[in-house]
Amino acid sequence: MSLRRLVLLAILPVAAAVACQDAYAPKALSEVGADTLRLRALTGTPIDAHSAVHLLSGSEIVPGVTDLFDFALDLDAAGKVVIIPRTRVVTCTSLCQLGIAFPSTPYDSLWDAPERGYVYDSVKTVEVGQTVAFVTKDVNCLASNISTYDVYAKMIVDSVHMDDRSIYARMVSDPNCGFRGLVPGIIPKH
Repeated sequence: MSLRRLVLLAILPVAAAVACQDAYAPKALSEVGADTLRLRALTGTPIDAHSAVHLLSGSEIVPGVTDLFDFALDLDAAGKVVIIPRTRVVTCTSLCQLGIAFPSTPYDSLWDAPERGYVYDSVKTVEVGQTVAFVTKDVNCLASNISTYDVYAKMIVDSVHMDDRSIYARMVSDPNCGFRGLVPGIIPKH
């Protein structure tokens, strides 16, 4: 076999792999973000308390100031954290859909958001230390170059302080519309 044929046989698999990539497929541009949140319960706290979360930015929000959040947190009588979708707090005037899932994968090992298993627009209770995955539709994704408006995130409640009705949680959010990566500091591939 000639040297030319050997080189061609070595190059063909690489060339085929490159040719099969979709040059027009959406690409993530931003790193996945992570933050520690200190939220106050929706009830029994001052009206200007940060009780809600916007998943695309991973920001703490005051629900009365804006309706651009995905869910609020509250505490029930037993001190358990209650996740309340935006549709249950304010009247929605834009895309409003929140999916909540409770994957069995530990928080630090959940590298990609689940593709299915979400319950939509329902109030859910979460235990301290329990992993929660979210998917939401975000109006800011309308201008993106992909066909989905989904934003994915994960959260774990670290502690609850009943004396001032504070909820401490960690959150990871993928700001790339349609991408499910949940590893902080990485630009996701899918």
